[in-house]
Amino acid sequence: MATALAACGGGGGSAGGKTSTTTPTTPGTTTPGTTPGTVTPVAAEPKMTLQLVDSTGTAITTLSGGQTGQVRATVVNANGSVAVNEVVKFKTDDKLLQFTPESGTALTNALGVAVITVKPTSVSAAGAVNIGATVVAGGKTAEAGVNLEVGAAPLTLGKVEFTPEQTDILPAFGTAVLTIPVTTGGVGATSVPGLTVNSLCAGDGTASLVLGSLADGKQLVTYTNKGCLRVTDTITVTLGNTTQNIKINVGKANIGTIQFVGSDLNGSSIVLRGSGGLGRKESAILTFRVLDQNSIGLPGVDVTFKTTTSTGGLIVQPAKATSDAQGNVTTTVASGTIPTPVRVLAQASRNGTTINGLSDSLIISTGLPIQKSMSLSADSYNIDGWNYDNAIAKVTVMLADQYGNPISDDTAVNLVTEGGAVAFSDIGGCRTKGGACTVDFKSQEFRPKNGRVTVLAYVQGVENFTDSNGDGQYSCSNFVQVQPVDPGTPYRPLVDYCTPGSGEPYTDQGDPFLDTGLEPVILGTPKVTHSFDGQYDVARGDLPFPYNHPVYTTAGNGQWGINYIWRQTEIVFSGDKPNFKRQVMVNPDTGERRDWTAADGNEFELVGLSTNDLSTTSKELPCSNQVVYFRIFDDNNNPLPSDTKVESANVDRITPGQISPNKVGATSAIGGTFHSVNVKADTTCIRGEFSIQTTTPRGKVFSSPMFKSIPALK
Repeated sequence: MATALAACGGGGGSAGGKTSTTTPTTPGTTTPGTTPGTVTPVAAEPKMTLQLVDSTGTAITTLSGGQTGQVRATVVNANGSVAVNEVVKFKTDDKLLQFTPESGTALTNALGVAVITVKPTSVSAAGAVNIGATVVAGGKTAEAGVNLEVGAAPLTLGKVEFTPEQTDILPAFGTAVLTIPVTTGGVGATSVPGLTVNSLCAGDGTASLVLGSLADGKQLVTYTNKGCLRVTDTITVTLGNTTQNIKINVGKANIGTIQFVGSDLNGSSIVLRGSGGLGRKESAILTFRVLDQNSIGLPGVDVTFKTTTSTGGLIVQPAKATSDAQGNVTTTVASGTIPTPVRVLAQASRNGTTINGLSDSLIISTGLPIQKSMSLSADSYNIDGWNYDNAIAKVTVMLADQYGNPISDDTAVNLVTEGGAVAFSDIGGCRTKGGACTVDFKSQEFRPKNGRVTVLAYVQGVENFTDSNGDGQYSCSNFVQVQPVDPGTPYRPLVDYCTPGSGEPYTDQGDPFLDTGLEPVILGTPKVTHSFDGQYDVARGDLPFPYNHPVYTTAGNGQWGINYIWRQTEIVFSGDKPNFKRQVMVNPDTGERRDWTAADGNEFELVGLSTNDLSTTSKELPCSNQVVYFRIFDDNNNPLPSDTKVESANVDRITPGQISPNKVGATSAIGGTFHSVNVKADTTCIRGEFSIQTTTPRGKVFSSPMFKSIPALK
């Protein structure tokens, strides 16, 4: 190094001379105006250090709820001497801690140490926090900080006891309440994580322990004796590293019982005999459990079964069965032909003791859908679909059996139409829920030229019949079994062949068909007949749906049984432009009306509603109120869309009342809808006028020609 310095022309002095104590300058830090190679001295600063200690002075890094600690700040002046009588300010941005004193300040003592007490704000406070301190010594500021972890106060287990005290033997299936006090930092705990409660009998499966409420630091536990055989049960309560035991005297179970376990049903009902399939069950498997005096399953016990009623021929089979290794025993209830509630009684005997068990109530109900109980309806029969796509009517099919019970869920119904579109795309129909299902009927092409569309709903069901003998099913006195069966097997209505004339009266249904109704209706003639007439006619576009044979037939098969049952209805694609036709009241008693003709005069003149001037001339009758009857229809002689408003407009000098009805209802009637309005003459009998205005649900507005008042002549 000396060689290097000499080479640079520096160093000075002879060998062994005094070494400079100046610290070499970092490149780039030379103070302007100084000689390169010299360093500007840095002023010394005061220093402060922080330390956390507990009440014994031992250094700590954590505090738990309820504990206190100290923060010690040691301050040294810039010259290295202790800073005495300086104010140290302590602070923390977190709300987990509080200082004593609350000001968070303290003076340094003769040793330069300032002390302040710190503790968690609550016994449940928990988290990490930084404590900072600031001091001004010799006109200069020093700062320091220290980190502290705050933990919640530990849980403390109090004396465990029964409330009230349990001195007697707790009988089988009796309960007792165990009280477990838990505190944290001397305050009742609001939660008890890690608390475990168990017992010897609970481990055997002959007792249970259920945690109840926690209030005022007391956890309640319900103990139930389920027939423990130990005479005395030991209950163990553990919280953290603390464990307590408490004993209770328990009694053995009483004589055994039979308990009803349940059935294989999704619900509590089965359908009538002969109505099964499509997810419907005609029988239910019931399970009972035989228990000994300790509520443990008892195997090898013979159990007999019987029903509380045999209405409609319902049966239980087998009538006797033996319990398995777990004490379970099963039997099957098969439905009859008449709806009824029923229970099954299970009975067993052993060692001279007889026990009984009763099942929950079952409902035997719901047969196949029958024609007479099928309905088809729509929320609108005249939708705004002549000029618009996607006008919608909600179509609902409702089905019930011969007793009026809604048929089973998920019964499939087909719906078809010759115009527009109907049903769900995935199945071309719908599946019932609660005895009904609803689909959308939408306007789109194809549109029949008369604007009238038929919707047909059909489903497999049974034909109408008369239950002459009241046995709840179709009966036949002379029948042929369709397959080999055991001798004496009774007639099976939906399986066997009943010879003609030997069965109960019934309606033999032909095949359903879609009555398309494609023929045009005649404008201005509301009573026209059309092709929606219930008669199958291929030339008119009717579509057949034969059941179990290839060719459509209007005749039945000569047998009562399963067939397509069906209903159909007409829905109109209504236009929104109205036609108005005044009506003549033919018979006020019956409401019979006819269209206005030229022989009745000018259709839009209201005769007698006014006079020519204020004084009645000898040739004029006094003016009087008039009732105007009229019908409204679209260009296909069909009703306007349902909910179209009908009201008076352009009123001048006369006073028309509210039109009745003031809305177009849900109807598919040919000829449209009929309305009337009571028109009140002006008090001066002066001439006036008004019109009829329609407003469709889409907001299309049209008005009729003006109705004008004129005098009536003698």
